Amino acid sequence: MVKLNLHQVKAQLSKYIGMVEAGEVVIVCKRNVPVAEIRPIVTRKKKVPELGWAEGAYKVPADFNEMTEDELTQWEGDEGDPLRKYARKRARGKK
Repeated sequence: MVKLNLHQVKAQLSKYIGMVEAGEVVIVCKRNVPVAEIRPIVTRKKKVPELGWAEGAYKVPADFNEMTEDELTQWEGDEGDPLRKYARKRARGKK
């Protein structure tokens, strides 16, 4: 903890802010009477969820990635659909 008069703090504010960033507490005085305290802001780190925390909670069906031709047509549109040109091309070997 450092006690300083207002004049000293005004003259070298960036120096004392650096001290505060390092964890120091600065007491600002006016005519040797404490009037303010400058201290670092306490920040809490967000807890990041651990990868794989839900592993085993849900079983993906074996046919999850397989879509029928009817489902693909409903999803991507038929051949006459004007928006079909924006659909991703199928990477399948069979039709």
